[in-house]
Amino acid sequence: MAGIGMCMALENEIEEDLVVRLRTEVAVMEGAVAEGRYGDALEVSEAAGGTIRRLREISPENATHVMAAAGLLHNRSHFLQRVGQVEAAIGAAAESAALFRGLVPADPAFYRPYLADALVRLGAAIEAGGRNGEALGPIAEAVAQYRETLFDAPHHRTGLARTLVRFGEMLAEAGDAARATEAMIEAADLFRAAADGGEVRYSPSKAGPIPVGWELLADGPAFATALRELAVANSRAGRSGAAVKDSREAVGILRRVAAARRAAEVDLANALVEHAQILNEAGYRIDARNSIDEAVAWYAEAGQEVRLSWAYSVRDLIAEQ
Repeated sequence: MAGIGMCMALENEIEEDLVVRLRTEVAVMEGAVAEGRYGDALEVSEAAGGTIRRLREISPENATHVMAAAGLLHNRSHFLQRVGQVEAAIGAAAESAALFRGLVPADPAFYRPYLADALVRLGAAIEAGGRNGEALGPIAEAVAQYRETLFDAPHHRTGLARTLVRFGEMLAEAGDAARATEAMIEAADLFRAAADGGEVRYSPSKAGPIPVGWELLADGPAFATALRELAVANSRAGRSGAAVKDSREAVGILRRVAAARRAAEVDLANALVEHAQILNEAGYRIDARNSIDEAVAWYAEAGQEVRLSWAYSVRDLIAEQ
């Protein structure tokens, strides 16, 4: 019995050392990602994968180690896609989703959001491989998993909303405009519900900085995308008032995102061009000209020559009317 106890103690000590090593490897990997060195991050992730395999050999029933393996595969899928190894990225994402799926029965409320995120990654990898139709399946399942999650964890509303935005975009690309619009409406409603519930704490009617606590960079662009898609759909359906309202709200959100992140300025300019077109169609000529002038200024500042030419052509069309 003493020998068994000594072996168990040794295994515990080895396991602790491996956990420390894994933390170091993850920190190095995150540093490489922060600097855009995805090839280096991929190399470090291989070493981390070996550490996790050793941990799972020591404690095969330890859900924390299984989750670490699934999470690492999720990240590896992203790194592989960034370095052009798309098929390998798909494989890593599929394996990650399978591991998370196996964990769900033990604690659905906790693990379902991770499974949903893994399915979104799988869909993105498949789409990167040019198989857009096939990518719809994982994204649709991610939506379903998030819906189940909301029964126990309503704070995942924004996760569902972001996934619905991507689902809507893919449905639109597949020619299913009706379902795409339904997805965008639900996404926008969820973002607003999250705001009303204090999860996002965002009010489109208030000027000034976004209150502390709003997931500005994560949720703002997705919320704006949903509103922009709805604005276009409403405009095409002749609902000019709703189109103007949605478009104006999207521009307001992106103004605040751009104030925090300069990379979002082009998205803001794109939204301003769309807003100008919608305003013009609704008969608000002066507001349309102001919107397109602002877009021109943003494109010029960002050095976006092609988009600047497009904005000039839209401005000329508006001026002729």
